[in-house]
Amino acid sequence: MRPMKQGSESLARALGVVVETLARVGLERIEAITLTRNHISLQPADLAEGEQIAKTLGCDFPLDHRMLTPGFTDWTGDVSGFEVHVRAQLRRPIGAAL
Repeated sequence: MRPMKQGSESLARALGVVVETLARVGLERIEAITLTRNHISLQPADLAEGEQIAKTLGCDFPLDHRMLTPGFTDWTGDVSGFEVHVRAQLRRPIGAAL
């Protein structure tokens, strides 16, 4: 068997982190996964669960995308050395009118 190149090693490690992540949050809660050598993006099956999933993984930096239709919040954090993004329902800022 040929030895893996460095890029392949990081991609293999990313796959391992994805498996661990899915074990923590539940495979049935995730609709789609985008994976690169440095980033992992998760799309929940239900965007209303996105913030809870993000916080379970330690992703606690939100970026609200209000100009898009529909709007959404992208929660970001570091999981095992990978930048992880979790898409979620657009959050309502504290003090915002209903």
